[in-house]
Amino acid sequence: MRYLWLFCLCLALPCWSNETLRVAVAANFRPVLEQINPEFEAAQDTTVLLSSASTGVLHNQIRYGAPFDILLAADSDTPAILEQEGFTLPGQRYCYALGRLVLLGASDWSALADPRQSLAIANPTTAPYGRAAEEVLSRDEFQAGHKRKLVLGNNAVQTWQFWHSGGVNLALVPQSLSLDAGLLVPQQWHNAIEQQAVLLPRAADKPQAQAYLKWLLSPAVRQQIRQYGYDNCL
Repeated sequence: MRYLWLFCLCLALPCWSNETLRVAVAANFRPVLEQINPEFEAAQDTTVLLSSASTGVLHNQIRYGAPFDILLAADSDTPAILEQEGFTLPGQRYCYALGRLVLLGASDWSALADPRQSLAIANPTTAPYGRAAEEVLSRDEFQAGHKRKLVLGNNAVQTWQFWHSGGVNLALVPQSLSLDAGLLVPQQWHNAIEQQAVLLPRAADKPQAQAYLKWLLSPAVRQQIRQYGYDNCL
């Protein structure tokens, strides 16, 4: 019996040693995590499972019980609302990146005033980058283009795909999705895209969730995030 007990214990050890974190991440930031997460997973013996969509969609999934430990939103409003609604651990909300927009498909800004140029943006109803794009388009100098064909992506990544496939002439997307192309939108043309992270109630008994956020906010990882087209939080 003693040997049988030891054998069962050995079988169980891998399950005890490896933690699994479920991270809901805004679509724009998933490619970054796919690149940098292996460092954390190896150091902490933790598997990080990613689920991505627009921030608005993730908000609804969390409210209806999706089993996430952490939310990495593309704005600050959604984490604040979830906190007010009681869907987060109190006092566990942090800025992890500041997003930037780029205009793809144009050599100068006059393209946004040309109604002949079709344009893709993320759906402003659910995607913070779409709301920022709307603010850019509302500027006086671009009003002449308001009758253009406007295509809405479900999220920032789909918006980029519309442009990349040739479905539209122009696209306003996160800089992180196109580091080597596009016109960088001046920050003063839209409200700051402050991307916040928040711990969810399922993470209350998971020390690795807090460790993950500490790692994500560390100076070394912040520097890596900058290389993917984001600014550091103020």
